[in-house]
Amino acid sequence: MGDQPALEASIEIAASPDEVWALVSDLPAMKHASPELVGTRLLGRPGVGRRGLNLNRRKGFVWPTITRITRWKPPVHDRGRGALAFHVWPTDVEWSYELAPAGDGTTTVLTERRTAVVDPSWVVRATARLALGGADSHDREILAGMHRTLAHYRRAADR
Repeated sequence: MGDQPALEASIEIAASPDEVWALVSDLPAMKHASPELVGTRLLGRPGVGRRGLNLNRRKGFVWPTITRITRWKPPVHDRGRGALAFHVWPTDVEWSYELAPAGDGTTTVLTERRTAVVDPSWVVRATARLALGGADSHDREILAGMHRTLAHYRRAADR
């Protein structure tokens, strides 16, 4: 893996894994949960191999990314455990959401993770330095955003 540290945050949600899956697998609605995502256009139905075009923003800086779904495992297939992951280009990171039942199965632990696939290119490093305040600063911001995203999903499940 690359030299970027993996970032991870988890939250327990008072909803079944199927209910949480319905929230996180709605990729176009992810723009409401993620502080950095402006929108997603998925090309075809969700599933492994599907691609999407995304628009991201941080303050005044806006940039496009292309994603490819690498895992699509609804929790119904593995005793309440589910996973959704996608590879992001040009940053070569994988974002994932993992669901695990907790307690008697009426609550779910949702984990969001960002893992570098390869070392970032010089273009990605330069962009992070010039437009995002550097990789370390951006990583702190991303981790805070992960906590906000997970809190959004918990609020959405409460509705």
